[in-house]
Amino acid sequence: MFKLKKGGFVIYILLFLANATWGLNIIITKFNYDSFDPLFLVYLKIFFSMLSLLVYIYFKKIPFEKASFKQVVINTNLINVLNFMMTYLALKTIKGSQVATINCLSPLIMACITFKQQKWNFKKIGLFFFILVGFFITIHFDFSTLNISFFMMLGALLFYNIGNYRLRSINQNLFIYNFYMFFVAFVELTVFLLFQHEQLFYHIYRFPFWLFVLSSGIGYAFIQSVSFFSIKKIGPFSTSFFMAFNPLFTYIFSLFFLKESFDWMILIGFLCIFIASLAILKETLKQNKF
Repeated sequence: MFKLKKGGFVIYILLFLANATWGLNIIITKFNYDSFDPLFLVYLKIFFSMLSLLVYIYFKKIPFEKASFKQVVINTNLINVLNFMMTYLALKTIKGSQVATINCLSPLIMACITFKQQKWNFKKIGLFFFILVGFFITIHFDFSTLNISFFMMLGALLFYNIGNYRLRSINQNLFIYNFYMFFVAFVELTVFLLFQHEQLFYHIYRFPFWLFVLSSGIGYAFIQSVSFFSIKKIGPFSTSFFMAFNPLFTYIFSLFFLKESFDWMILIGFLCIFIASLAILKETLKQNKF
């Protein structure tokens, strides 16, 4: 199928696990909206991600490195602050299947960001058009469903992809740099929540909460570290396409855990998107000789 350099298969495994973790994370987050304010969930996500990385860094004895404070702040706000604040506010009002549908657009966003770096041909342009058609199929060609939550999710995807694209030039250890970003996000969110007058948490259900800690806290530290590793190995464009398979997991988990109804149009749309994504990935990896 795809021919990667030695060790490339490890990237496949890690990205597969990251996709599954991401899909499960969205479902478990929705379970916790009865217990926590959406923005406080973002705060908890960042806190437990930061804590898990700190423990890993301590036991692995990874030395801290200097990094540009300005770049850390910019990347943090794109990836960990604006992205998740918009995502978690939107998640409260839309179904898991809708989240999966919107996340399918991530490769198109990254394609726009990396437009000048791509080797374009008619085949590649046609495949991107096929992805867009797949998205239209998932929403039943009903554009009235594109409400404010949709555009918040779309904005979040834009911020996240721009941030990940910027990580391609980072030379620091991926765990150390991710820890810096989590720490800055933690400080910013702490200050932000101090000025919030809304109740941040209600009745806490223990089992969903600990699942959230595992999948969204520790799990996100894993996802972002894998993404960083993959960006350095195969580039932001190919990484974005690999991570575009997380909507499939989100949709499957939505059917089983959120008891959402099965929709043939969504399945057909996903198949269009996945087939086109695999074709683009194959061509891109071949062009870049991975």
